[in-house]
Amino acid sequence: MPASAGVKLDVTVLGSADAFCSGGHPHAAYLVETARATFLVDCGPTALLALKRQGIDTARIDFVVISHMHGDHFAGLPFLLLEWIYERPRTRPFTILGPAGIGARVEALARTLYPDVVPDALPFALEFVELEPERRVTIADVELHPVRVPHQIEDVSLAVAIASGGKRLLYSGDSPWDDRFLDLARGADLFLCECTAYDEPMGRHIQWTTLEPLVPRLGCRRLVLVHLGRKMRAHCGELGVECATEGMTIRL
Repeated sequence: MPASAGVKLDVTVLGSADAFCSGGHPHAAYLVETARATFLVDCGPTALLALKRQGIDTARIDFVVISHMHGDHFAGLPFLLLEWIYERPRTRPFTILGPAGIGARVEALARTLYPDVVPDALPFALEFVELEPERRVTIADVELHPVRVPHQIEDVSLAVAIASGGKRLLYSGDSPWDDRFLDLARGADLFLCECTAYDEPMGRHIQWTTLEPLVPRLGCRRLVLVHLGRKMRAHCGELGVECATEGMTIRL
């Protein structure tokens, strides 16, 4: 049997916009498929809409990895839970992995949005796993390497390196430029790198004029820019770098 048999790491863009859904694009959400698992990386408020628009069966999703607890990255989770309670009844377990406090935050959000709808006992097991920076975690055939990035001060924001079947994906999450990305991206098959701003500093996010001179040093096999703001989206066609659009599938 060839060494590559059974190897799969596909990424489908569900949402590639910033918090403002700039240009009418959905919030951050990415569907990743390996030989043994189908999971989400981030789950913005529009994730369920994006899944259904692309004809993706929500029952296929095994777990979700949340980079940080800003609403445009995790607030779609209560709608997925409702989907599995009422619309597409689920019985098999579901796991949510994210920074410290992820369980309490998701439960509080669900109760705030639907205090009289979400039952006290779900019809499926819901597990929360807290990701600690620099501590690798394996789930199914996926190894996760979370790294803290300077997007937040009190809460923890994570970039996540994802490896499966000899393939490696790096997701920056939300972050200003951090020189650690140079080491993390080296040799990666795909780097999903946030680039919210074009030429105006945003403090908590990367701008293109900062990233552009660093692109040749990244050392990844493929770079795709994500979390695109209004001005970035307007300039995408002239950058010479791939910019994410909904529905694109990247097969590694």
